[in-house]
Amino acid sequence: MSWASYPAFADRVLSMIGIEVHWIILQYILGLPLLAVIAEVIWLKTRDERWLKLSKTIAKGFIMVFAVGAAMGTAAEFGLVLLWPNLTEAAGKYIYFPLYAEIFAFMMEVVFIYMYYYAWHRLPEKVHIAVGALALIGAWFSATMIVSVNCYMQAPAGLLVGPYSQGYPKITLFIPAAIAAALNVTVLQAAGMDVLGKAGNSVIVAMPSKIVKEVVADAFSGKTVSHSVLWGVIKPAAKAKLANVPVMKVLDAIMFDTVRHVGVYTVTFKSPVFVPSVLHAIGSGIVVSAFTAMAFFGYSAYKRGGENAKLGFKYSLAFSLVSIIYQGFVSGHEMGVAIAEWNREKFATILYGSPAFLEKIEYMLAGVKDYIGYNQIPEWLRPPTIIHWFYYTKVSLAVLLGFSALVLAYLVFVKKKEPYSPYLLVLPVIAQVVSFLGWAVREVGRKPWTIYGIMDVKTAHTINPPPAWVDFLVEAYFIGLLLLLCYAVYRFLWKNGEKVAEGETEGVRA
Repeated sequence: MSWASYPAFADRVLSMIGIEVHWIILQYILGLPLLAVIAEVIWLKTRDERWLKLSKTIAKGFIMVFAVGAAMGTAAEFGLVLLWPNLTEAAGKYIYFPLYAEIFAFMMEVVFIYMYYYAWHRLPEKVHIAVGALALIGAWFSATMIVSVNCYMQAPAGLLVGPYSQGYPKITLFIPAAIAAALNVTVLQAAGMDVLGKAGNSVIVAMPSKIVKEVVADAFSGKTVSHSVLWGVIKPAAKAKLANVPVMKVLDAIMFDTVRHVGVYTVTFKSPVFVPSVLHAIGSGIVVSAFTAMAFFGYSAYKRGGENAKLGFKYSLAFSLVSIIYQGFVSGHEMGVAIAEWNREKFATILYGSPAFLEKIEYMLAGVKDYIGYNQIPEWLRPPTIIHWFYYTKVSLAVLLGFSALVLAYLVFVKKKEPYSPYLLVLPVIAQVVSFLGWAVREVGRKPWTIYGIMDVKTAHTINPPPAWVDFLVEAYFIGLLLLLCYAVYRFLWKNGEKVAEGETEGVRA
């Protein structure tokens, strides 16, 4: 399957660019405050002024990008509302809590990030460090809420995985007894539905995703029961009563009941991919931040020398090495296990076309018991095969990144050499590419779904899409703002590397 063959290609590209530009910037808010706060803690313990200057320099880096990142996030959210209204309606009705909580997380970010930067030496030392920790917690809290919603879209809580010959994936639904009584269970069971039991006044069923997506599509297109897929599974005695009932009313009753049983406030956090996804996303931010800081200090030391720049290089190099190891062997492994278990089509597509030995190694490492090959997946469920190339390109570049950090650490900490070079500037670019490809595998690999097993791309998309030239202009706007931000960072950080790396940062008075 080709990625371009799925519906709404132009709008999917626009959403991808808008969200990715926001993510490029957001990673620095997830990682740089951690580096700054730890450097300040070291200063508090050692009273070595170089560590304080290092902390201030790193803080200037994330304070510059935060405002633009926040604005980009707002623009990306408006884009989701405008281009994917049915998706945002479903999120607002059924899994609203993390989106609501994210507002408070964002407020926490704004207050404490700016307080941390502008209140230096206006607050007691330990209080200032606590403020920095709160800024970091706010950023991680915000990311956790957003990622939780994405996790629900990747693997909704209650998803069942099983043999595709039986119509899987299936979605666990709690159907109110009044609705269940009107359904022809025999017909539904013949179509692959399983009755799992009862819970209070609800009947628990495992419904084939193909049926679920058709009901959801009918609901969001405004159909009544008599004109929907439901009409074929309604008992004859109930047809007269339900003929003119909107399908959305039936869907709401089922979804509200399902979410109520799973947990109104915890439904997204119960997604089986939630924990590894959050750990991997935050880890990505730390990796990108660490490699960017290392490149900045290394470039500054190469151009002008300076003890502070050299200290910053060693510090961020150690962070780079530790974080890339964690990202690959801890959170990366757990993410792979989660994908293998809960997104089997994606996992099979990643391995599609791999040499036999590599395929065996991958699914053995991921702990897959009942491996399903790409060609065993029904054609309408197959993700785009391009994610196979995305994945192995990402892994190859990540290995290169880790190997580079290992070699640099050996030269610096063992051989006591100074490997400063302009080529260091390539490393944060590679780190960003790895991060982008990781998200591409995650998002493109979810196709044909927008919410896995529930809502497909066509249903989520607006019925009034913008013309292609509008998409192009907005994409150019996003990219232009990112390039402008890059120039601003270059102008005030990279170009003035000697002053900044030596701790002479404007706006922070010692």
